[in-house]
Amino acid sequence: MLNIYTNPVFYEHDTGAGHPESATRLDAALAGVARAGLADRISRETADHPDTDRIIAKVHSADYERALDQAARSGMRDFFSGDNPMSSQTFSAARTAVGAALTAAEEMTSGQENRAFVVARPPGHHAERLQPMGFCFFNTIACVAEWMREQPGIERVFVFDFDVHHGNGTQALFWDRDDVFYASMHRFPFYPGTGATNEIGGGAGRGYTLNIPFEQGLGDAAYLRGVEEVIVRAIDDYQPQAILLSSGFDAHRRDPLGGMRVTGGIRPDHEPDRRNGGPPQRRPRPLAARRRLRHGGACGQCC
Repeated sequence: MLNIYTNPVFYEHDTGAGHPESATRLDAALAGVARAGLADRISRETADHPDTDRIIAKVHSADYERALDQAARSGMRDFFSGDNPMSSQTFSAARTAVGAALTAAEEMTSGQENRAFVVARPPGHHAERLQPMGFCFFNTIACVAEWMREQPGIERVFVFDFDVHHGNGTQALFWDRDDVFYASMHRFPFYPGTGATNEIGGGAGRGYTLNIPFEQGLGDAAYLRGVEEVIVRAIDDYQPQAILLSSGFDAHRRDPLGGMRVTGGIRPDHEPDRRNGGPPQRRPRPLAARRRLRHGGACGQCC
């Protein structure tokens, strides 16, 4: 069963009138949860996790966390640049996003549930170690991956990022590591400019970064092929004990900025016309997609 985690403080992160990263994202995600019949699985006031500050300091730094806290307390409207609008509750929301995700991960790894989804904001996957970017302050999914690696029996973590923008921060944080595999499907070239196919990691992490760039305007068929023919095979080869999803939904055709044509209506055993103009066509699924994945659990986090 899938458990959903959120917290009302996420509504209090104010990015300003008309900003695309607004609290309406929470409403849209939770409405989707309700449509899926999972409203009774929502934890609406997810508790903090005791490791929150320690993990933020490990992924970023204690000084960086204090700087964001002080900026929020002092009434600053931007953090580092206009790329990162903030308000008095931004630090609280960003910190709670990490804490809620860690709580979800712990409940998943403790055997209570094997799947979790965190509906939170601000997003996180653009944030690098000491650099906020692209509306992101703390890299939530990286914090969860770091915490998961500390848990007994979890030696390999797979992060799959399907936001329309490449997760430069997550990639950079695990660039030279082989214990966290980072894979991304995204529009390219596009913000933030990273995510080319030749970006494959470095040092011990060489080969453990996988980028699948898509040209503008692609839709269901391209995304389905990317998942079934590349991502599933990568997971099958890597054999992680946990899978984390950076779940950005801005590749949807109705997103005003993404420029892609994903509909959300595709099923794994059907393929539409390449440009979403024709009826679905039945096609065989690849061997890797037919296998039952034998991994611990999966945790999703809104980008």
